[in-house]
Amino acid sequence: MQTYQILIVGGGNAGISAASQLLRKNKNLNIAIVEPSEVHYYQPAWTLVGAGVFRMEKTYRPQAKVMPDKVSWIKQRVVSFQPEEKAITLDNQQKIFYQYLIGAPVIQLDWYYI
Repeated sequence: MQTYQILIVGGGNAGISAASQLLRKNKNLNIAIVEPSEVHYYQPAWTLVGAGVFRMEKTYRPQAKVMPDKVSWIKQRVVSFQPEEKAITLDNQQKIFYQYLIGAPVIQLDWYYI
């Protein structure tokens, strides 16, 4: 049974920033981020790309490079939440338990849907 003090769902800018700020206050926190993506996109810069001020190649990098060092990275998707148990279930059917949950899910891009 895996249990974390703080479990963050979403490894985008919000989730990464929350983990970094918490670790800045207390480096001994046991934090995990649930994020299946191998690539981190800095979406706020996309408006600058559209305006021709920023290059698209500068808006993404490997997720591993932006993940805070002291954070456990769980490379799965969340399929359900069980708040009464303080748990989530991953797409591999594993249950993860937490003391505190931060919800910061990222947007799932589907370029072919449009």
